[in-house]
Amino acid sequence: MPVSDDAKKKRGIQAEMLVGVSAVFIGVCALFVSLYEAKLMREEQRSSVLPILELARSYYVRSDEDSNGKWRLTFHAENVGIGPARVLDFRVTVDGKPYPTWPAALEALVGGDVEIFGGQSTINGRTIPAERLVTMFDLDTAEVAPQIVAGMNDGRLNFEACYCSVFDECWKTDYQTDLGAARPVRRCERDGDSFTQ
Repeated sequence: MPVSDDAKKKRGIQAEMLVGVSAVFIGVCALFVSLYEAKLMREEQRSSVLPILELARSYYVRSDEDSNGKWRLTFHAENVGIGPARVLDFRVTVDGKPYPTWPAALEALVGGDVEIFGGQSTINGRTIPAERLVTMFDLDTAEVAPQIVAGMNDGRLNFEACYCSVFDECWKTDYQTDLGAARPVRRCERDGDSFTQ
């Protein structure tokens, strides 16, 4: 039985619709694949400049005859990540109370009428490149070093940094609780409790 012209037209229209629907489906799939690839590329860009700021102390005691057991104590921040860390806020506390400078905080920690001296480097507002260590404070008043270390071991002295990546993703880390594992935050802001040095 011969196929009528109407039946041929219907088959042609159905085939064209099938081709059109297939093209739309393939286009939608390609759009989702390209969006997913763009998301992966953004995540890769972020991870390629990820800063990881670690706050630490270093100390040692010289035991040779000339030193009489002289201590050396330093506080430092090290960016162990692969991107720059912009330190936008820094705080030093003793027993939970903020202090504006290292000497003020350390004098409050050791008590008494001891004046604290040492070398200092600015940390607040500083950008620390990847794989860079910044010595924030190098104690010169060595006789109080054992008291300071004891205060740190007891959790009385703490310091905290809030820093951001070049993509304005921000984290907070502190010496006493985080041990290098920073917590994400929305942003970093200075206020009256911020460190001034």
